[in-house]
Amino acid sequence: MSDQSVAVDNRVPLLVQILRQPEGAAALDEAAWGLLIRQARTANVLGRTLSAVDSCIPVANWPLRAQQIYLAEENLAEHRLRSLRWEVEGLSRVLAVADVRVILLKGAAYALNDCAFANYRHFGDIDILVPRQKLSDVERLLNGNGWLTTKLDAYDQHYYRTWMHELPPMQHLHRGTNLDVHHAILPLTARYKPNSTLLIEAAQAARGFSGVDVLSPADTFLHAAAHLFCEGEYENALRNLLDLRDLLSESANGRQATVAELVNRSVDLDLTPILALAARYLERVFGLETAAKISEALSRRGVETNHVLQDWVFDAAFLGFHPSKQPALLGLARQALYLRGHYLRMPLGLLALHLVRKAWRGEAV
Repeated sequence: MSDQSVAVDNRVPLLVQILRQPEGAAALDEAAWGLLIRQARTANVLGRTLSAVDSCIPVANWPLRAQQIYLAEENLAEHRLRSLRWEVEGLSRVLAVADVRVILLKGAAYALNDCAFANYRHFGDIDILVPRQKLSDVERLLNGNGWLTTKLDAYDQHYYRTWMHELPPMQHLHRGTNLDVHHAILPLTARYKPNSTLLIEAAQAARGFSGVDVLSPADTFLHAAAHLFCEGEYENALRNLLDLRDLLSESANGRQATVAELVNRSVDLDLTPILALAARYLERVFGLETAAKISEALSRRGVETNHVLQDWVFDAAFLGFHPSKQPALLGLARQALYLRGHYLRMPLGLLALHLVRKAWRGEAV
């Protein structure tokens, strides 16, 4: 990528070094290739990483095992995309009865909007956004077509329907496909409150699939950033930061948002602090010059962009599988990230009651 030029840092995981500079894989011996593959698989970016290497180093020059793994990832990606298209076509047909046009979110949106980086992206479920006033019609139609809730406990139902930004998660009775039906991109109780009407009004037709929409380029980036920095999940943190990097990089061909559009839209959606975090860690982890420009633009507006006190938490999320990281500190940082995500999602009193209830039920907190 044109705006990346980061010197190799031995304190940075091999995976991140190769994602920064894929041509560096030419110097890897077989043991280093094995480490790269393990780290990429752990971060759920295996196919994506190998594809980046493929763009600059002929596959024939790779170790045989790496060639075989790449072929398997290609076959899996093809199957995943075929299945996604089939499911989305069915969802679009079902919800058309309620005059609801499907707006895809996250991984499904990237894949069906022809984002090149999404060719190998793993996604565990399909996420859609619908108007809140249509939720009852949407749920009724989905139930009638085999989509059933996976949360049977009364408290879980209350939790989702009263405080969250989505219906209780659904799964298809026969196929086992998971579906999340959103009416907002952050919980109703969250500190930040993006206006869903603005998101829906600005949605655009997906480039790679007729009959469904995706969020606008700026909204797509800001939603991805909100998901990463407000959810408190660390398992896919590096993958999600990589999404942000690649969403920004596509601006080079005119398909994505400019720095000015992102900054202005973050104001409209009450997400300027989230955009600041995204910019900081895109620059910190991937050395992205575009991210530095976003930080500069936000600083000129008086937005805080220096988040040194949070670096130890997010470094653990993005770089934590490097052997130099101490397991005890990693565990502490990841727990802090989890609690931070919950704190941003719910007021403190409600959060305390929620976590106590989870602990009482023997669920991880």
